Amino acid sequence: MIVLIPLTLNAFPGTKFGIPFPVVLRSSFGILGSNVPCLVRALVGCGWFGIQTMFGGLAIHLLLSELVPAWAALGGIGEVIGFLCSAR
Repeated sequence: MIVLIPLTLNAFPGTKFGIPFPVVLRSSFGILGSNVPCLVRALVGCGWFGIQTMFGGLAIHLLLSELVPAWAALGGIGEVIGFLCSAR
């Protein structure tokens, strides 16, 4: 609830008027004041992308390990290849 309420209030002008998040920030905090929230959002996005890509890479590795028994012998290298394939 601590995160849900501010996110819902933050999303309201964007969904009602069709304006993106940075524009809402600039109108609220000014050009310089919007830099910090945008950077925080970017860091969270990078972390989210990394976590989703890690799970996607593990899923590719596990799938290929079941289909091709030689793939399982790669171990950690197979996981890295799966990670790189899911990041595309």
